[in-house]
Amino acid sequence: MIDLKELLDDRSTTPPDLTHHLRLQDVQGRITTRRRRRMTAGGALAAVVALVLIGYGVTPALRSAPQPAVTPSPLPRLIEGFPEYANGAHVVAAATTAAGATSVTVTWTPTTTDLRYFLRCGTGVPNGTLEYEMSINGHASHGGTCGSSSFSWPDHRQAAAEHDLRPGTPATVTMTAKGMVLWHEQEQKTEPQPVPSSAWMSLAVGENMAFADYPLPARPAALHPVEFEGTLVMGAVNHAPAEEHRWLRSDPADPLRPMSVAIVWQDRYDLRLRAQTPGTLGISLNGVEVNSPTWWDYEAGEVGFHWQTATYRPLPEVAGFLPPAPGSLVTLTVTPRDVTGAWLVQVIPGKEAA
Repeated sequence: MIDLKELLDDRSTTPPDLTHHLRLQDVQGRITTRRRRRMTAGGALAAVVALVLIGYGVTPALRSAPQPAVTPSPLPRLIEGFPEYANGAHVVAAATTAAGATSVTVTWTPTTTDLRYFLRCGTGVPNGTLEYEMSINGHASHGGTCGSSSFSWPDHRQAAAEHDLRPGTPATVTMTAKGMVLWHEQEQKTEPQPVPSSAWMSLAVGENMAFADYPLPARPAALHPVEFEGTLVMGAVNHAPAEEHRWLRSDPADPLRPMSVAIVWQDRYDLRLRAQTPGTLGISLNGVEVNSPTWWDYEAGEVGFHWQTATYRPLPEVAGFLPPAPGSLVTLTVTPRDVTGAWLVQVIPGKEAA
């Protein structure tokens, strides 16, 4: 079982009205997995779970003749320690505190309200994780614990209006340290503490880009596999046994071929998704696309989200979406776009624990 310290480094908490707004990569911190801690017979070490479940290496197949070396991609330009391009966004402003400061502010003039925020924090204290709160133009946004992570702001009119975000108008984002969580390994528990004088924070604002405009990294000689490592475990959720899970896999001959599966619209569904290459997996319910997770690199990172079927509504609102009737049969379709390798989706039925 993964220990709580790993989760604290990258978990953030969003207000209830934003639960479905954040992009899929942004809810990674809510997912834990049971994972192997021993070496396999082949000697490969099990993958480590973090904010994004990182893809693990694969040994290339033996070839009859040497292959040309792949030219390394140039190192990305850094802005206050953040790559200029990451997770589909272009970093346009960033700032870092001096040690001991309790807040960091970034001011910029947005050209869009489709934004991604990047966070990096340190405490200088072993097993210490900084707690923070964030505000946008003086309006409370969200809070959580900060290690190294990013999240996208929901790009819809209500969220922008509530936080006075308008293209062409200067905007200010402030992250404030509220305390530190200290992890005690032996007792397997946390302890709240004040912000230490050695703490620091970095904050960056990125503007999300169209897939066609984003500078993708060079394709590696060997791609990471997409099989999931371990079993999904989420607090207060009882998942169905493995034989009741549904799987959608890419066609080896045509990774752009859509795949569908029928599910009964009841209780709750958790989805795990992986793709070997950059691209998008459009997730549709009865022909209406409600989610569109996108990968921007070749790391085969895992993303995940859930539907509580009784109250589920895609946000921002999706034209043509009608909530399925409880107990009805629903067609879930994955429509790949721009992917050039394998992908995998696991659909896990479950129930909220009483």
